[in-house]
Amino acid sequence: MSYAQYRLYLNDVMATADQLSSFEDITIEQEMDKACQGKFQVPICVSQTGVWDGETEAFLQGMSRIRLEIQIQSGAWVPLIDGPIINIEGDNFYQPGQSMLTLVVSDDSFYLHRDETVSSFQGSDDQIALQIYDQVPEIASTDVDAAPAPSNPAFDTTVLRGTQMECLQQLATRQHMHAFVRCGDSPGQSVGCFKLDPDPAQDFGLSPMVLVGNGANIFSFKTKTTVGQMATFQSERVDLNDRSTDARTSDLGDINLQGTNPPPGPSIQRLLKPGQTDALTLARAVQAESERAAYALSADGEVMKGGYGSVLQPYQYVQVLGANGTISGTWLIRQVTHTLTRNSYGQSFQVMRNAQSAGTNGPLPQVPSSVF
Repeated sequence: MSYAQYRLYLNDVMATADQLSSFEDITIEQEMDKACQGKFQVPICVSQTGVWDGETEAFLQGMSRIRLEIQIQSGAWVPLIDGPIINIEGDNFYQPGQSMLTLVVSDDSFYLHRDETVSSFQGSDDQIALQIYDQVPEIASTDVDAAPAPSNPAFDTTVLRGTQMECLQQLATRQHMHAFVRCGDSPGQSVGCFKLDPDPAQDFGLSPMVLVGNGANIFSFKTKTTVGQMATFQSERVDLNDRSTDARTSDLGDINLQGTNPPPGPSIQRLLKPGQTDALTLARAVQAESERAAYALSADGEVMKGGYGSVLQPYQYVQVLGANGTISGTWLIRQVTHTLTRNSYGQSFQVMRNAQSAGTNGPLPQVPSSVF
């Protein structure tokens, strides 16, 4: 059985033993393309002078920073959240031992989602992402993948309306990329990200999730497969200057699959909606939509507390074993809920996949030989 421990940083300084003992249950929600959010429960009481806990402690005030890191066994410390307290929920009761503060913490994308503006940017989408992140002092560094430049010079200028985070999400959506903020290696050093899906061959060092057998370490793995979702997208562009046309069709063979076979069912034909090709090469616009539609398999489950030896994070791949032959294989983590109490550490997850595995390649038996 593996054990987990965690540590807290309050306003970028490691919490003292007394401060650490102030916290009860902690829940961290991480999801692709959304801000990471945590809820920290702090039991409170009233002193003999009538002052409630939380009125004067600096680390319990709004906009104070909290960073949580977790370690399983002797593995590396993994940061789950690092950002400001954005909401304080107080439940006060007459009975002793019932009152509780809940501190709601966001990652530093909070600072990108405050002021709405209309802004004009020059360059490709990855260059614009860098410009936006550079505007925010709380973003210490960036991790940005290259995005194709517009094929038409007329679209070299991009006008975006909304908060900075909404603008980043608009750019990411049309490229089938992801705009998010992750924890840095040290407190207060958040990283602004603009990323493609990772390569399925990349090893993130996560322990395989095993459903059955002696090495089982997950309670459940509930899958859903949408048959016939994979789609070929087509579009055509007309140049009004010389009346030339440019027609493009996505290539399903160029999709980086997470298994040997594509999702089940015949692929369908789709047309891009008007406006979807603006500020993109036509080839990239159709291919991005096919990549998005390819994720026809999804699943959710829960790891065994004390039985699974890795900290799951979105945007990473994990191996699933012990499901049937077509389902077992590489899955992309979409969402993780981390739950910490004084006695346990649990993880529930959602994953997705754009392929099937080869399976047993044998005929299905009419009667199972055994049940285990």
